[in-house]
Amino acid sequence: MCTSTSVSRRSMIGARWFVAGFLGLTALTAGTTILVLGLAIAEHARSDERAPADAILVLGAAQYNGWPTRAFRARLDHAAALFRQGYAPTIVLVGGKTDRDLESEAEAGARYLREQGIPDNALIVVPVGRNTWQSIEAAAQPLHERGVQRLLVVSDGFHLFRSKLMARSFGFQVVGSPAPGSPIRPGSPLERWYIAREAVATLAFLLGRR
Repeated sequence: MCTSTSVSRRSMIGARWFVAGFLGLTALTAGTTILVLGLAIAEHARSDERAPADAILVLGAAQYNGWPTRAFRARLDHAAALFRQGYAPTIVLVGGKTDRDLESEAEAGARYLREQGIPDNALIVVPVGRNTWQSIEAAAQPLHERGVQRLLVVSDGFHLFRSKLMARSFGFQVVGSPAPGSPIRPGSPLERWYIAREAVATLAFLLGRR
């Protein structure tokens, strides 16, 4: 004869198994999604989609006292090369600064490009944003006001998939071109780490987290 205590105990065990199963299924789904996103990110990192556009958008990276890091310089050098090859008449620099910085990523990038001979009237500087979403969001309105519809996005290869998704969410047509001189080499352990991080960040973006 079952007592109320034994029934209650079986109910608790059943509930625990249900919760464990639900959490396990959720983790499996999330893991599979991140794996699929990682594969997509790696594929886009290897794809150079360079094509004529209204503007080249350079995603910011670290700079120290106004001097771009090697990774940032690789993006800027690639944007300058695309500009000289006639892919777009304008280069857009984005990225803000921390409390310790003297100038923003966008301003440091613009100064570097001027020193490389890129004319000032070909540069649009948007010194706003502490992350990719904030930077693209800040640039969207001034670009739309200038009639920009098609963007050629330049960044490290692993960063392009999420960046293009974000730019498209603001109504732009988007193609991407990875910076070939990046110190984060394709296939390296460091790139694999960044791809994994980007997969998590992309999933967060798709779930509505910016």
